[in-house]
Amino acid sequence: MIIARGKKTEQIASAEVRRLSAPYAGVTLDMGAGDGRWAYRYAEQHPKRFVIGMDPVAENLREMSAKAARKPGRGGLANVLYAVASIERPPEELRGIADEIFVTLPWGSLMRGIILGDDDVLGALASFAAPGAALRIVLNTRIFDDPVPIEVRDLPEVTPTYVRGTLAPAYARHGIEITDARWLDAKEVAAIGTAWAKRLSHRSPPPSGLIEATVGHAGSDERA
Repeated sequence: MIIARGKKTEQIASAEVRRLSAPYAGVTLDMGAGDGRWAYRYAEQHPKRFVIGMDPVAENLREMSAKAARKPGRGGLANVLYAVASIERPPEELRGIADEIFVTLPWGSLMRGIILGDDDVLGALASFAAPGAALRIVLNTRIFDDPVPIEVRDLPEVTPTYVRGTLAPAYARHGIEITDARWLDAKEVAAIGTAWAKRLSHRSPPPSGLIEATVGHAGSDERA
């Protein structure tokens, strides 16, 4: 697996990922990490958890991965790692590692796969999960407002009814049980803390939908 450390990238083996995460109470995976700020902040707020931010664009992760690699007195954090990888090629090194997975305001193939219940995307998500892992997905449902972006015009509109009726069976095929599907209010969106979420929180009606799920039998906890 390739990880970002500032301007550089390097290869890391499964054994090293397990060694780094072993001292912590659990592992959180932030899928589609973007600039990595959410993963950094979550690691800072939850020092007993090991956080992995994953994004396919190394450039996006440069600033925060460099900050995390500093000495503790200068903002360094030992409990966050940035993986350069995509949902299309899920790293084998992360198989079964996470007991908590977040997908927050995704875009591109990750968003499409989640909305369409694509088997490859859902299979990859499930592969990262330890048994019983919690999965939390927040989608920007305002993409379906006029004018609808060209790249999403063929997607079905995501509503709680769509999630329960159409997505739940597709997710269940991969051991993912959807336990909740609802709208988030503006305060909940703002609490996400990313720049995009803050912009969305000022819009009305509520701009985002939440899917919460548990991953039952997917993945394997190799640390047990």
